[in-house]
Amino acid sequence: MLREYEMTIIARADLPESDGTKLFGKYEKLMTSDGGEILQKSLWGTKKLAFPMKKAFRGNYVNYDFIGTSANLAEMERLMRIDEDVLRYMSIYIAQNVNTTTRKEQLAKIAAAAREAANEYRERD
Repeated sequence: MLREYEMTIIARADLPESDGTKLFGKYEKLMTSDGGEILQKSLWGTKKLAFPMKKAFRGNYVNYDFIGTSANLAEMERLMRIDEDVLRYMSIYIAQNVNTTTRKEQLAKIAAAAREAANEYRERD
């Protein structure tokens, strides 16, 4: 059964770009297997961590909103626990039996509203 999840992954910031792309590609492949689909991918960039994780002080953040199976999610979490390049991850269950086209439209509206609010904030300052 397909369910909607949100997942944030924090990878090492000192990874070369090709290795980072390969790392995230591995997990994206798991998200889309068995009929899954990535609804939205947000690259949050490199940020300073609140506390050191695995001797790293900075992390590269990527956020996904995807539809997949619970078995694939469990496999991704298992692989992330043993992957030295993944500092932390967090997955959140959103909904069950999701209409992908409707959900993509909702996410696009939310993103547009956030961009508009950010532009208004910049213009104010």
